[in-house]
Amino acid sequence: MAFLASRLQFHCKTYDVAGLLLEESLTSRVFRIRNFATHQVLYLPDAHGKSRSVGFVFDSSTGECKAACFHWKQEGDSGFEVSFEVLSIGKDDRWRTLKLPKQNGEPFVGRYFTAAKEEGAAHVVQIIRDGQDFKLEVQSLDIWSERFTIATLPRGAFLDLKRVAIFLWNYYVAVADIVEESLNILVLEDFKEQKWRKIIVPLKFLKDNPGLKDEICPQGVRLNDLQLHNAVKKNILVYDMERKVIKATHTKYVEKIYEFRKPSLVTLKGMKNEY
Repeated sequence: MAFLASRLQFHCKTYDVAGLLLEESLTSRVFRIRNFATHQVLYLPDAHGKSRSVGFVFDSSTGECKAACFHWKQEGDSGFEVSFEVLSIGKDDRWRTLKLPKQNGEPFVGRYFTAAKEEGAAHVVQIIRDGQDFKLEVQSLDIWSERFTIATLPRGAFLDLKRVAIFLWNYYVAVADIVEESLNILVLEDFKEQKWRKIIVPLKFLKDNPGLKDEICPQGVRLNDLQLHNAVKKNILVYDMERKVIKATHTKYVEKIYEFRKPSLVTLKGMKNEY
C-alpha cells in the first residue's frame, strides 16, 4: 500500500493543522496526512463505500489526532443512508461508523463538511421537507467526544429555503440568500449552543449589473474574500468584502492553501518518510 501510494500524485484538501496537511490522490481514493516540513506521511486506511469530505483535527497539548469522513450508501431505489466515520490516528486500524440521529421528514437538499479545525467538528446540513413546509437542520459531530448536536435554522429567517446557498464562512457553516443588492447570511458560530449570527454583505457591483443576481451563488469565504460562483459564465468571482469590489475572476474554485502554511516538527504515530 505505502509503496504504491508513494508513486501517486496528491493534491491538498485542507489548510494546515499544526503543520500537517491532508492530501488526496489525483487518481484514486487514497488519503494521507503529510508534514510538509519534515517530509513525513501517514496513509489513512481505505474508508467504506462512497466516502467524501475527509478531514482531521489535532490537539497540540496531547498530540492526539482524529480523522473524520462523511459516508453514504444507497437504501432502496430512491433513498440513502448517511453516517460519519471516525479514525483515531495511532489507535484505530480501521474507520468506525457513527450513525446520524434520526430525522423527522424527508431530506430535500444536503451538504456535507468535515473537520473544521476551529471547531473540531463535522457537519451534515440538510433542508428537510416537513409536510408542506421546509426546515434546515445542521447535524454536527464533535469529533473529540463523538457526540451529535442538532441546530435548526430559525423559521422565517429566509423567505424560500429552496433558494438558499449552504457554504463555509471561514470554516463555519453558513446559509445565505441574495436579497436586492445584499447577501443576507446566517452563520452557525457555536454549534453546541446553537448560536447563529446574522451578517449582511453589500454587493455593490449588482447596482450596475442587476442581471448577475440570478446567476451568482456564494461558494465560500476565506478571510475577507467571498467567492461567488457564476453558473452561467462558469467562473468564480472573488469579492473583497472590505473594499466592496470584485478583485479577481477565476475559472474554478480557488483555495490558497499554501499561503497559510506554518512549518512544525509534529510527528504522528505510524508516519514514514515521504521518499
